[in-house]
Amino acid sequence: MRVAVIGAGPAGLSFADKLKNLDNNIQIDIYEKSKFIGGISKTINYKNNRIDIGGHRFFSKSDEVMKWWVDKFPIDPNSIPDDKLITYRKSSRNIDGFKVATKKEIDSGRVLLLRKRKSRILYQRKLYDYPLKLNKKTILNIGLTRMIEIGFSYILSKFNSKQPNNLEECIKGKFGSKLYEMFFESYTFKVWGRKPQQISADWGNQRIKGLSIRKVLFDIFKKYFSSLKKSKNSIDQKGTETSLIERFLYPKYGPGHMWEEVAKDLISDGVSITQESEITEIFLEDEKNIVKSIKIKKKGKYEIHSYDYIISTMPISELMRSINGKNKEKIFPKSTQDIAYNLPYRDFITVGLLLNNIHTPSGDKLDDTWIYIQESDVKVGRLQIFNNWSPYLVANKDKKWVGLEFFCQEGDEIWNLKDKELISLAKNELQKLRLCGKSDFIDGTVIKERKTYPAYFDSYMDFDQLKNKFDEIENLFLIGRNGMHKYNNQDHSMLTGFRAAELIFKGKTSKKDKKMLWDINAEKDYHEIKKNKI
Repeated sequence: MRVAVIGAGPAGLSFADKLKNLDNNIQIDIYEKSKFIGGISKTINYKNNRIDIGGHRFFSKSDEVMKWWVDKFPIDPNSIPDDKLITYRKSSRNIDGFKVATKKEIDSGRVLLLRKRKSRILYQRKLYDYPLKLNKKTILNIGLTRMIEIGFSYILSKFNSKQPNNLEECIKGKFGSKLYEMFFESYTFKVWGRKPQQISADWGNQRIKGLSIRKVLFDIFKKYFSSLKKSKNSIDQKGTETSLIERFLYPKYGPGHMWEEVAKDLISDGVSITQESEITEIFLEDEKNIVKSIKIKKKGKYEIHSYDYIISTMPISELMRSINGKNKEKIFPKSTQDIAYNLPYRDFITVGLLLNNIHTPSGDKLDDTWIYIQESDVKVGRLQIFNNWSPYLVANKDKKWVGLEFFCQEGDEIWNLKDKELISLAKNELQKLRLCGKSDFIDGTVIKERKTYPAYFDSYMDFDQLKNKFDEIENLFLIGRNGMHKYNNQDHSMLTGFRAAELIFKGKTSKKDKKMLWDINAEKDYHEIKKNKI
């Protein structure tokens, strides 16, 4: 059996690893369009300062994913805090049942660090905990009058039992109109370039389906009473909503390092991985609903190879353009093709800045991983402080290495700015936000990433028609974020790879069989079968 995998990101690499474990005799060829391994989970190295595109917390409610990560990269015991919150058994070398790295593994760098998560929102030049916490600082920042307005607004929202028709209604239903106006409306527009009422409620149902004020308050009380009892907190966060987790794992040298090492392991196991290789055509059989071969462009030359199965993580709009054959019109009528061609995406720019210092608007130390910039007078949407993800991402530990993230559209005003102009914009906006001074700037670089976020508007409204048609092609499987046009996290993308490998191993290729792939990260409790310890 021969299998082609389009894309060497988390989904494609996880698929290959799983299928190889199920049957080592299967030939797997992975084709990656770029020169990087890891998809958007790659890590860019700039003068030994590493950039994580978008930020990747290694936390999952899936036991399977957590075990897979820690088996590949054990936990560095030196990163485990001595606060009696975590059970580290030196005798058995495990933390809550997960493998802890040996000295040899630590020296190799193939380890996960245990990190404390801290994210905040910058709004009207004041920092708020994210998610919002009902504490003295929040009340002082917002003011008593507005807090009362927020409370009444939230209570009123609970009398609305209608199913939300768009993202605005979804968020208002969870948090009330006042919090929506303060912390969601303008930021959502900055991220997506559309007003929330123009975006499908599917996005909110998928990304914030378990988060609500009730959950936030419950989390506060649970932690408060746990501290009174002085009970073991460990890092068992299985029952905690993803947005509320306080600890996560993170590769010492960034997420891309894990995927680069996984790729090396796969190559050692007989998997072929070819980078800078573009799939230009996918040929359908004339009479059957199957793919017979693919055309690959490598270093200006073309090759055609036949495969038994094709696994695609490429954007669906590009996948549709590559499909060729007499049977294409039969499977995909023009109206269905148009849905694929018009699927929307948001693109992404990270401006990495090396600084002497970065601080809060009031001059205090910043120990955040992320800061969400809820300010309408700047274009930057989010700020990462890479030192706080892992100190090993920074060449000089005395400097601050930050990433300013701009959400945009390929070809728009921001996208078309030259690198020097983007670096200048980033420097000016940091100063405008009072996060650093003019003399703090040392160096900068720019990373542009196309089709980072599959969007939930325009032709997406008819997406079900499209995915049903793709699932009719028996030996074609769509997995991953862009492969499924689904805003999956890294762990969800991996799970689609695992499940696709199992289906192929069992010879299950029907539309009914493939439905389980689409259900991942759609059903709220799909991953809550067993208790997770980390």
